[in-house]
Amino acid sequence: MNNEYILLSVSMLISGRDEMEKSLKSLLYFKNAFPTEIILVDTGCNVEQRALAEKYADKIIDFTWCNDFAAARNAGLKEAHGEWFMFLDDDEWFDDPKEIITFFKSGEYQKYNSASYVIRNYLDFEGVSYVTSYPSRMVRREKETHFIGKVHEYLSPYNKPVKEFTDFVHHYGYAYKSMQEEVAHAWRNIKPLLEMRKENPGNTRWMYQLGQEYFAIKNYDKTVKFCQESLADWEQYKNKEEYYPTHIGTLYGYILFSLEYLGKYEEEKEWLNKALNLSLNDQKVMEVSIVFYNLAGARLYGILEDVEQCVSYFKRYIEGLIKFKNNRDVMETETEGIVSNVFHNVYYSEAVLICLPALLHKKEYKLAQESLKRIEWKEKNVFFQRKCAKKIIDTCCNTEIQTFYEEIFQKFTEGEEGIHEMYPVFRDLQMEYTQYREDDKLGKLRCLVAALDNDHFYVQASKIIWEWEEGQKDVGLIQECFRKLFMKCPDHILEVEDKVWEIAREMQIDVASLLLQMDYRTWRRALESMEHWASLEEWEKWNHRVQGWKRSEDIRYELFEIKYAGSSLAKITKETDSISELEEQLWKYADQVFDFYHPYYKEEALEEIPIGLPDELQLALELRKLHVYRESGQERNALECMKKCLGIYPKLDKTMLAYAEMLRDELQRQNAEADAAKQELQQMAESLKTMAKAQISQGNMEAAKQILLQTNQYVPEDEEIKTLLEQMK
Repeated sequence: MNNEYILLSVSMLISGRDEMEKSLKSLLYFKNAFPTEIILVDTGCNVEQRALAEKYADKIIDFTWCNDFAAARNAGLKEAHGEWFMFLDDDEWFDDPKEIITFFKSGEYQKYNSASYVIRNYLDFEGVSYVTSYPSRMVRREKETHFIGKVHEYLSPYNKPVKEFTDFVHHYGYAYKSMQEEVAHAWRNIKPLLEMRKENPGNTRWMYQLGQEYFAIKNYDKTVKFCQESLADWEQYKNKEEYYPTHIGTLYGYILFSLEYLGKYEEEKEWLNKALNLSLNDQKVMEVSIVFYNLAGARLYGILEDVEQCVSYFKRYIEGLIKFKNNRDVMETETEGIVSNVFHNVYYSEAVLICLPALLHKKEYKLAQESLKRIEWKEKNVFFQRKCAKKIIDTCCNTEIQTFYEEIFQKFTEGEEGIHEMYPVFRDLQMEYTQYREDDKLGKLRCLVAALDNDHFYVQASKIIWEWEEGQKDVGLIQECFRKLFMKCPDHILEVEDKVWEIAREMQIDVASLLLQMDYRTWRRALESMEHWASLEEWEKWNHRVQGWKRSEDIRYELFEIKYAGSSLAKITKETDSISELEEQLWKYADQVFDFYHPYYKEEALEEIPIGLPDELQLALELRKLHVYRESGQERNALECMKKCLGIYPKLDKTMLAYAEMLRDELQRQNAEADAAKQELQQMAESLKTMAKAQISQGNMEAAKQILLQTNQYVPEDEEIKTLLEQMK
């Protein structure tokens, strides 16, 4: 192939990654379109992977890995013959590089010296969230063309003019399966970067990349320390060494964000001022860097709840974002590290949500609404902390309600995960407003929640309360909400607040019928869930309520009654009840559970007590056996049965342990009393034997015999009495 004209040489390091075949196949787009050679540098493939590579390669170079990416890249570059040179990794691939193909086929390449395409660096394996970068991956090959850097290597020279493609490669190298994997990858890079920093102390590229690695593994203390040291190095060498302003801007960025995450807000203020007063020799770069600093400032003062400063910084951030968002030239300049995140949806959405309370307080409603609309809510990593959400919701309830507040609530609660996260926020705020009698805020909360299009039990309950207290008392709407509570949210029916059931009573809602329409298994799940969170007072309240609903005998009511009985029993302790009182309740509970389940199981199943029976039924059957043993005085069997009772029904474990201690104490007391009585009888027997022996010595045999016979009744095991009686025959 060396004798043929080659327009493009493509070099790829291969190590047998999962995506290698996909990467190699994508190179055929170029191979089939114009003269292209594929050069593969093998850094560690096995036999099968090597065989696969040979199907695509024009040349394969064996390279013994030496922890130097530039050396490996240069090995491939050395064998290149193309007029242009491109490099990739074996976890990157094109879908359809039509712009690049047109660039070469049309002859347009003759007008340029370098080119850049897009890399989508995915942050998850679903391919939803990614960061875009524009690396220097294509150059017109010259004698001096070479790679620099043991890691994060780059091509030099990268001469202008530069062609910018929108064609992109997929790259999953930054999507990690675990934090451990991410940390290991970072430490792999840190060692050579430290070496290069030592060799080139004023080189800003290695400085910011070190900061990037420490930041990635959330080592914020070291990130701050290192970035500050790196800036000091730069100050010392900036007149001697070439530097890139974007790298300096990035170092400041890592410092600002790390200080925020560390909660060192006063120190962050100082560095924010330093960053904003920084003067570098590339104004275009600095303009975008300043946008990033305004982003950091908006977040900082939003966290500190400094409304004026937060809004001021946020406005400047949004202005800059709009100005530079679609500027490819600027974006390409700003792909270095954290500064590129000024354009990233996750950072943007976080900033909006942090600053939203301040915007609402300042009545910047239009800006707030427009900023919310720009959030790409469907992106996987767009999320917010409950603390942040609580601030936003509280602010909505503390200001005059705007129509777009409903949009905020709706976005926050979309999907099962959204409402799951928001429910505790709503609940906590409701409790606070109730406790501090902030009726106006409570009313606004109910109003906004009631407007949600969601079947969650809290939403339906809020609709009922809002319509009853503040609305038009639309009976049809309220009845529909009650129907949804039982049909759509049956697992949580017992978590609905008391006010809802008071409304049901006042409106004479036929709750009994709704309950009887519920699936029995669902009702059981709801009761079992209640066992984990409800106090005895809650159970008593619900018992009163359920008994009020009861119109006829039904298994659902019966199930509630045994669950209620179990919950009442679970509160019993050794200190509050005597053993006789506890046993009375245990036997009653066991009979109640047995009577409930008895019609649904065969007699032999109830006799054998298989593991498959409900836990409470297994316990009830063992308790009934225990009752029999206790009544018949079979204390040894009673103790063995008691051991089996422990651990069957976890809900009653504490009660059963209390009973076990009581039973042990009683048996010990009984045994002690028996021993004392036995000892006393033995002493009495000795006295009587002495009297009998005196009568014998006096010849009063009949009197002696009567004493011995009487004594024998008390101590029948006494061998001496038996001997004396035998001698007197």
